[in-house]
Formats: sequence, C-alpha cells, structure tokens
Amino acid sequence: MLRPDMYNRRVEDIMSKVEWSVEPLDPLSEALGKMKKYKVRELPVMENGKLKGLLTFRTLARRRKVAISAHVKSFMISPPKVKTTDKVYKVAERLITRDFASLPVTHKSDVIGMISRRDIIKLLKEDEVLRNSTVESVMNFAPTTVSLGIGMKKALTLIDLSGETSAAVVDDDGKFMGSVTTKDLVTFLESPRNRPHKGDFHGEKSKRDRTIDSITTTPATLSRTDPFYRVIDLMIKNDTPIIYVLDDNELAGSINEVDILEVFLKGPARGGPLIQIAGIDDVKLMDVSELNGLISGYVSKLERFISVSSVTVRIRHHHHDSDDDKYTVNVKLMTSTEVIVREAYDWDLSVAIGTAFDHIEHQVKKEKEIKNDKKRKRI
Repeated sequence: MLRPDMYNRRVEDIMSKVEWSVEPLDPLSEALGKMKKYKVRELPVMENGKLKGLLTFRTLARRRKVAISAHVKSFMISPPKVKTTDKVYKVAERLITRDFASLPVTHKSDVIGMISRRDIIKLLKEDEVLRNSTVESVMNFAPTTVSLGIGMKKALTLIDLSGETSAAVVDDDGKFMGSVTTKDLVTFLESPRNRPHKGDFHGEKSKRDRTIDSITTTPATLSRTDPFYRVIDLMIKNDTPIIYVLDDNELAGSINEVDILEVFLKGPARGGPLIQIAGIDDVKLMDVSELNGLISGYVSKLERFISVSSVTVRIRHHHHDSDDDKYTVNVKLMTSTEVIVREAYDWDLSVAIGTAFDHIEHQVKKEKEIKNDKKRKRI
C-alpha cells in the first residue's frame, strides 16, 4: 500500500509538454520517422492546436498492408479523454486497460500536455515503502521469451501478440542470452536489403528471415533481492520499459511499466480484478464497454473456482481482402500463485474470446480436481 497522498495527485502535477505531433494530412512515412527518431509509440494528431486523434505504432504494426504515403487521418484513433484535474491513479488505469504508453491531456479540444506511464512511474519513486520493497515482490514470474535461433519475423509476431516491446532470449536449456526489441526487429526488416514490397508493412513477401541471434543485446538486469527503486533508476537511465530479473544466469522474471502501475492501482478499492484489453482500437464490432462486459462475465465465472488478480486479453485482428476477418485472442490470467495463458482464434471475436476462457476454465477445474483427490487420499 502506497502513501495515501499518492492517490490525491492530479494530472497537472506531473504531465509533460507536447514535444512531437503530426497533422491529419501528414504522410505515414513522416509519422513513422518521428516515432523512430524520438522513441515514442504514440503521436497526438493535431490541427491548429486542436486534438483530432491519436496515431499508435501498434495500430500500424497490426495491419498487413500499410502504404507509407497514406494520410495519418486514415489510421488515427480516438483516445480516452484526460483532463488536468483527473486523479493520476485513474489515468494509470486507463493507460493499462486500453494499452497505451501515453495519452494527450486536453482542455475542451485544446492539447495542453501529455501524460505517460513513465511520468507516473517517476512519481511512484517518491514513495518510501515502494522504493524499499524488493524486486521479487513486484516482478512478473512469466515474462515473454523467444528461443535463440528463431526467425526475426516470427519473433516480431510473438512479441507483438504478447503486448510487450521486447522479449527475453533463452537457449535450449533456458539460459538467459539477452533480449530483442520490436524496434530492432522492425529496423532490420525495413533496411534497404530486407525492405518489403511497397505497401507491405511487415514484409511478408520478403524471402529472407534471418534469426534474431545477430540483434540480441545484453540488457541491464537485476536480482530478486535488489531494492525496487533500482528498477525505476534503470528504466529511466536506459530508456527501457522493462527490466529482466536473473538468478545467476537463469531468467527468473521481469518487471515492466504495467507491473509497476498495477502496484499503484492496488491501493484504491476496486470492484473486481483488473482487466486489461489490448488491441481494441483495431476492432470494429464492439465498443470498449461491451467488450469489457463480455470479459467480466467470463472472469466472474472463473472466480467461483479461483481468486483472480488480473486478466489481460490481447486481440489480434487479421485483415483480409474479403469482408470476413479473423481474430486471435490471447488471455493471460494471474492469481496470487500462478499465471495461466491460453489462446484461441475464430472468425467471430466473441467466439474466440469464449473459447480462450473455456480453455482456462477447463485447466482450473482439472487442477482443482487433482487437489481434491489428494485431500481425499490423505483422509
């Protein structure tokens, strides 16, 4: 539990100024250039100082074909509204549940600033209790991993589906070999020698798919027993959203920006588990409230068997030339003791979501039956 005054802080106390933006008629090539140069994944779309929308790298990366000469307005989305008087912890929840790294702050339709995960994390560093907690008390015990020797395009797909911006690289024995980022993967795939055909953003027509070995780097790491404040220090110093945790040379876990914000959100009373939905900006069949209601129903059903801490649902929309589109749904459910991840796909988004939760329910029931059998045998 953080200091009570942390939950009274307002957006105007920590927001940053708007440093980069694009206009609706700017070409995507210009927007992508700014994202790469300034290391940002979202850009406010503005016209005469007024907010018109938000352009996200995630939206572009999930499209099979994107012409870089196309206008920004064709791909921008409507972001959640943030006011200067909003409580910071409320905005932290919006950033997590809608899977944004930053959001524009507006007064009416005028853009007056930006607030990011990193801004909030810097604020949390002020809390003495959190500063002196251990890394192990916050870390995720099931980080995203890819195997050494995997192809670059396959690695990019796996990392994108996980919702992360990087993945730990491990060998066949599970030894930590380093990490690979989506930025490095995209940079390689878009280099002149490997550049995809015109209009094909991911380069699916490119014949070469070299392994990730050549772009695997050695990131800064910590141990389980290190004080938590070192996580924030390393994130800021190295400008990275994730820190890996090792036991000797073995990968033990990771801490990313969402893990830290979830600690913040444990303070205010909540009406149930934290539900994060990623990829909703690319779904046209349901709005956020409808999708959240559907997922909440499945979570409530599962809570008859286990106590759920949080649920992350990641939706990947496979665009096709026909009217029939396909969806892949990845559901990660966390309890106090385990992480359960299941995946399903279907032409119908609601069916794909239901199937993934059905897989989780089947596993949970099976594990409960095994525990009950062991209890009966001891009697």
